Amino acid sequence: MITRQELAWYGRKIEARGLTAGAGGNISAREGRLIWVKPSGYSMGELTGRAMCCIDLQSGEMLEGPARPTSELPLHLAIYRLRPDVQAVFHTHSPWAGGVISSGADIRPMFAEVVNDLGDIAHVPYITPGSCELAEAVAAAAQQHGTIFMSNHGVVALGITMKQAFYRCCVAEDAAKSFLAATLVGRPQFLTDAQVAELQRLDSAAYRTKVAEGGR
Repeated sequence: MITRQELAWYGRKIEARGLTAGAGGNISAREGRLIWVKPSGYSMGELTGRAMCCIDLQSGEMLEGPARPTSELPLHLAIYRLRPDVQAVFHTHSPWAGGVISSGADIRPMFAEVVNDLGDIAHVPYITPGSCELAEAVAAAAQQHGTIFMSNHGVVALGITMKQAFYRCCVAEDAAKSFLAATLVGRPQFLTDAQVAELQRLDSAAYRTKVAEGGR
């Protein structure tokens, strides 16, 4: 699938999962020296390959597209310039995750997928959306983290593939729902530091095995 078509497909999946509403959220994917990114004013559900904006990564100049790019373009560019391994950046206005993030509570691991899929999580305080200050803060967090929670704003998920970025968005939302469910009926039982470390060791060992076997 062509990069911009695949990106539009994931945008529609994001809306179908209820991870954003209206024209909220923005997504992008790298293709060599180019970045394909969601245009401003479009909902995720109406995205098509032809609707995506094409941006030169180094200059930030728009090369193609029917409308101006998302106002969060500086955030996407800043991450790609610092993380050559990152191929996709998905930002959602996830209602459950965004609500928990903005309450001051931490979405701590209760299940293995939160550790294995989200990776290390960073928290960024509220900074005006679309600002250079936000782009700099998120890019700094992205140097060592794959998932970033922004207070009063939403989730930023990085991926070496679009699939990984999408899964991280989904797992973050489900983790928030599980946290709220546990809080309503009792007291959340979080994984201990030792249990988290064990999951990380197992995940790292599985990755090394996959690489050794040629990625099968």
